[in-house]
Amino acid sequence: MQESLDGFIEGCVAEFEHTRAEELSESEKASWRNSWPELLGALTRAGLGNLRLFLEYELPRTGQRVDALLLGAREDGGLAAIVVELKQWDSCEWADALLVAVRGREYTHPCRQAAGYVAYFADWLDHRALGLEFRAVALLHNAPPATVEQLRDAVRTSEGSRDVELLGRADVEETASPATLAKALLSNDLAAPSDEAVARFLAAPHSPSGRVFDRLAAVLAGQPSFTLIGAQQDAQLHVLGRISKAVRDRRKSSHLIVVRGGPGTGKTVIAARLLADIPRMFREVEARYLTPSGTLRWQLERAAADPAAKGLFGNLQTYLGKQRPTVREVLLVDEAQRMKRGNRCVEGLLDRTSVVVLFLDERQIVNPGEGFTVEELKQQAHHLGARFTSFDLTSQFRCGGSQPYLRWLEGLLFDQTHPQSHGTDYDLGIAADPGELARWADEHVRSGHSARITAGFCWPWTKKPRGHSLIPDVSISWTDPAGARRSWVRPWNAFDTHRDGAMVLAPRKEYWATDAGGENQVGCIYTCLGLEYDYAGVIMGPDLVRRGDRWVARPEYSHDPAMKDVSPDEYLRLAANTYWVLASRGARGCRLYSTDNDTQAYLRAVLGR
Repeated sequence: MQESLDGFIEGCVAEFEHTRAEELSESEKASWRNSWPELLGALTRAGLGNLRLFLEYELPRTGQRVDALLLGAREDGGLAAIVVELKQWDSCEWADALLVAVRGREYTHPCRQAAGYVAYFADWLDHRALGLEFRAVALLHNAPPATVEQLRDAVRTSEGSRDVELLGRADVEETASPATLAKALLSNDLAAPSDEAVARFLAAPHSPSGRVFDRLAAVLAGQPSFTLIGAQQDAQLHVLGRISKAVRDRRKSSHLIVVRGGPGTGKTVIAARLLADIPRMFREVEARYLTPSGTLRWQLERAAADPAAKGLFGNLQTYLGKQRPTVREVLLVDEAQRMKRGNRCVEGLLDRTSVVVLFLDERQIVNPGEGFTVEELKQQAHHLGARFTSFDLTSQFRCGGSQPYLRWLEGLLFDQTHPQSHGTDYDLGIAADPGELARWADEHVRSGHSARITAGFCWPWTKKPRGHSLIPDVSISWTDPAGARRSWVRPWNAFDTHRDGAMVLAPRKEYWATDAGGENQVGCIYTCLGLEYDYAGVIMGPDLVRRGDRWVARPEYSHDPAMKDVSPDEYLRLAANTYWVLASRGARGCRLYSTDNDTQAYLRAVLGR
């Protein structure tokens, strides 16, 4: 029996790796070997061998896989689909309604995870036409009763999660009767489904219902950060009008629409609002939001506050690796300046759908091998036989809407001349040293504002330090006016969440710019793209220094692996773009500091201080 089970699992591993063209991790293989026999044993002892079992059932458009999905026929002729979330845990340090800490790591509460899958099915499948009912079980086959009770208590008042049946080791022990086991697995009223019913379930299209977009629109409308103001409203309607023409194009031509805008012009806000509006306006198409930026996607999924909305926000590269959609889609690609140049992204997108909208800022191209200019995209569209339209967003809503400050910053970094006045409507200054910069940011945090310090990637980053303490990788020394040597150290943004028990000490990198605790780490270009906070402190490292009347790039000081072998000329453009992004994140004010003495003196001179 065990040998045949081992052979079955190894066969599944081989099939998975063949069909997905990727290698299954050793930890996931171990999970299958440890949990599948427990589940199969429980189902067999419960007399449920005639139900249909799907292992690692993939949810289209989400990149998520359900551990197990059990399909059975109800007495009224309909189907019941039972989501089964499997865990090997035998204890936990703490648990709340969202997270569980196990051996020093945090995981989504299994009941919340299972409830999220149920929400997906309810909103992405036409369950009424299929006669489908959804149930959910979290099976912790190694967990003792005390741990199970602890996890149950954590979700007792949580809508959705509290409806998930949570089972532990004692609930599926071998001495349990078949009837008791079947009831625990929510399957005591189910019989074998017909082949026809299973085929209908497998063939059913997965597409978001109108309810998902209605809820998304309501959430976005109620969040100040997603409110369209003045010219942004005009811009959204302008872009929507161009999408409407493309969708209704009787010649069925391909359309590439480029929306170009600088920091704070509303690219992400407009893209998110279009995601909610398009399916409600055009019943024959679906909208899809894609971005190469993991940070931005995580933030948007959380902002949507709806488990079923998870599949609406996708990773660009993952999408391009999938099969062509079976429905007509409008693709909204945000932060499109981060598209890879060498893997035919634009061609791949237009090959999958006829309407693609790219939101980009050419001055936010910060990596070699990434990004296109609008002119290059126009040429690609012509080469691919697609109709091309571009639109510029000009009204700026970040940096307090201060056009003088952005013109000053543009002159500082790009014009190779002394920048003009930065105006009086923005709090701009030069910090004497990193300690002063940190005190300035801390003061704003204490007064109830958001403030963050970012830096050029000029120090190593210890992604996964041993123990619970972050490593203070960013280390700066200087000589104060009295001639004494001073030093200042801080860690980079954390790769994963760091906690002391249930208290967050440092949020994971995707939430560094927005969550409490992020003010105690230094952010980098990758954790602030697309985001903003009230006050921005920027440390200019030794990779970009001022010499005479020009900027000099020194790529040898970069610790970014992406910059390996980049020439000084190419690095000059990328470094200027990087500091342009870092210095334009602050809505109310910015403080600059350079680790290079000559550059620091130049910054003081151009500000007249």
